[in-house]
Amino acid sequence: MKNLLMTILVLLTFAIVGPVMAKEYPEFGGRCTMGVAMGTEVETDCSVNWVGPNGNLYCFGNEQAKKDFLENEQENLDKAFRKYDQVVKS
Repeated sequence: MKNLLMTILVLLTFAIVGPVMAKEYPEFGGRCTMGVAMGTEVETDCSVNWVGPNGNLYCFGNEQAKKDFLENEQENLDKAFRKYDQVVKS
């Protein structure tokens, strides 16, 4: 019973804190995810965004970039993670 209660408390904590942390710490430092996938650094205000299946927040420079990204989300996400260190200078 104690283990079940602890599991429920942990899950509730993640359910409450997870979305807050995602908003505070978007992937790629708030840069346009599609831009990073294409090898360019585009700063955003993160007003156009998407929460991925992993619960992380991804920002986009505009709605078209988000639409293009979502057409092949996993491939574009893989590209962005591979290219991030090359794209971001600081």
